[in-house]
Amino acid sequence: MAAILFVFGVPVGAQAGAQFEDLAARAARARDAGNLTQAVELYQQATAAKPDWQEGWWYQGLLHYSANQYPPAIDAFTHLLELEPHAVPAMALRGLCEFETAAYDDALRDLDTAVVHGAASDPRNALILRVHLAQLLTRASRFQDALAQYSFFALGRVEDPDLDAGIGMAGMRTPGLVSDATAADRVVYEAAGRAGWQLLANNTMQADARFRELFTQYPTTRNLHFMYGYMLFPHDSAMALDQFQQELAVAPNNTAARGMLAFTLMIAGRYVEARAAAEQALTEEPGMAMAQIALGRALGETGEYARGEEMLKRVLTEDPKNPEVLMGLISIYSHTGRSEEARRERLAMAK
Repeated sequence: MAAILFVFGVPVGAQAGAQFEDLAARAARARDAGNLTQAVELYQQATAAKPDWQEGWWYQGLLHYSANQYPPAIDAFTHLLELEPHAVPAMALRGLCEFETAAYDDALRDLDTAVVHGAASDPRNALILRVHLAQLLTRASRFQDALAQYSFFALGRVEDPDLDAGIGMAGMRTPGLVSDATAADRVVYEAAGRAGWQLLANNTMQADARFRELFTQYPTTRNLHFMYGYMLFPHDSAMALDQFQQELAVAPNNTAARGMLAFTLMIAGRYVEARAAAEQALTEEPGMAMAQIALGRALGETGEYARGEEMLKRVLTEDPKNPEVLMGLISIYSHTGRSEEARRERLAMAK
């Protein structure tokens, strides 16, 4: 892992004082000679003499990380980030260290931020960072975000059972890390992940064949039909609709599937059915945004303008740029003769 991430840039701070310069030079020579224990000791002495020396904190963290000494690595990267909050390589490495010490919330914060700011732009770093981030997102029940991370590997097939299991867990909405899965569950997750991979790579025919094999093999397993429907939705909403219905036949209390069913019915213009499914989903999970959007849009298209507007505006407070919400409001404003408000929302969509 350290070798992969060595390509990150090294922050360089100012150097001053003969004693400090001697320590810094000896630390660099020890590092180059492979005497890592001595190098760490010298870098520690150098940063004690000059606490704002960013390069010294960087190498302390990197050398501890390469030796699997995660707590002192975290400490060194934290010192560096206090000096330079935008040191993305240090943030990425600290996140990996936090993952290894089971500080998962901290790891999610650091890796999420680091990847957003380009830490995974180099293909040599992408795999380790995105796979760890995807697992943390799955653990946090941010399944859509996790699948988005896995999708980065879709065009370059990586043969890795852990990767397959991770995709399966995210797709089947199972919060946790791959290491949390039992041996029996992991078999299903890996098979589901291999099928899901085909959809991430836009191989729809292969995906369909693999998912249908899974449905035959595991006819009563929860969230398999949901996973297929959810991943199908961007490609074929009509086929996705059928999968959400089949999921509810297997697991009638699957609220996520009911919410997606309501949303898909709304997209299809089947507003009366969408309204019924959304109402039921919101009875089970009142804050579900997907069901709120479906209900708001369905109400607005069936003449209950005031209630539809109220429902859509609830979502708007959390997600002010949601295009489905804005389109729903535009429709309601147009139907009720509020042309200026409709124009305002059209401008908001265009931004």
